[in-house]
Amino acid sequence: MSGGDLRILRAGICGTDLQIHRRVRADRARILGHEGVAEQAGPGDHGRRFLVFNPVDPDDQDSILGHSYDGIFQRRFEPGAGRTPRTVPVDPRLPADLAPLVEPLGTALYGWELVAAATRPHRVAIWGGGTSALLVAMVAELHGCAVELIHRRTERLGFIEELGVLGSARYRLPDAAPPADRCDAAFLCLPREGAAAGLAEAVVQVRPGGRIDLFGGFGPGDSHPATGDLDLGLVRRGNVCGDPVEPAATQVRTPSGKTLSVTGHRGTAERHLTRAAELLLRHPDRFGRLITHVVSLEHAPTYLSAMASGVGTPDSPREYIKVVIDMTVGAVSARKPDLGTALGDLPATGGVR
Repeated sequence: MSGGDLRILRAGICGTDLQIHRRVRADRARILGHEGVAEQAGPGDHGRRFLVFNPVDPDDQDSILGHSYDGIFQRRFEPGAGRTPRTVPVDPRLPADLAPLVEPLGTALYGWELVAAATRPHRVAIWGGGTSALLVAMVAELHGCAVELIHRRTERLGFIEELGVLGSARYRLPDAAPPADRCDAAFLCLPREGAAAGLAEAVVQVRPGGRIDLFGGFGPGDSHPATGDLDLGLVRRGNVCGDPVEPAATQVRTPSGKTLSVTGHRGTAERHLTRAAELLLRHPDRFGRLITHVVSLEHAPTYLSAMASGVGTPDSPREYIKVVIDMTVGAVSARKPDLGTALGDLPATGGVR
């Protein structure tokens, strides 16, 4: 990336943004945002490049765009002073509103890679009902897996089912007595407030020899009775931005005597983001169903506050999956996603429409 500033075109509101906003995380960024796409200007229209952000620094996992330093919920982003996130170019044909899904889809592909390294999953269970959980479920279905999605709210599961994002997935509420050894692998795509309960159920439901991916929810020093004194935050830090090539995982024995492996990751590698952009180009209509609201930068704080407080969005539908911020418009109300306008179709100007 050159030393000039970048014009942010689209950004996505992530679950970690909401956690930072409600102060359950200690991240220091004054400006949030790490999922998004920017334009890098060059001489003439042919010099334009479109870049998605890879927010985690592989050499310092605590240096994260929109977490430890200011992010991309702004119209222009100027790298510098050691705060320069990595970027990956994407095809100008990519629909602009889909571009904020590149980074979270890349993380889903990374999680799948870590689980598939141990076994070929045929049945997976996924805890969560946000963007990450649904992207993991979509990736699993693309690999021919039977998927079970677990979430604590009936209304949320009904909303997801109505969106038609998944194919033949089963939906269920958490169970105090989950079925034992029912799946080959599990993904915990949960905020920190709900991760412990999800792990307690996952260690029962995954078969002996299966693998659990701590997609989110655990930080350094966190442990759980089901996995003894294992530092679950360090497990997640064992794989960072595609390194090591042979995925790291830790064997555990549960209180019932079952042996499982636990893994997790931070960040993504360029290959994950490149593959994610390719999948979005190939299946725009299906992935586009995840985008439930597109708002202007001026309206974003209202949405962020409402979503972080748990009341949903300020307008219909109150339930949401991915809320995208369109940086190229003025203060306008929310609109539906536009899958017909590609990045390359956007005007090559620094102004706001």
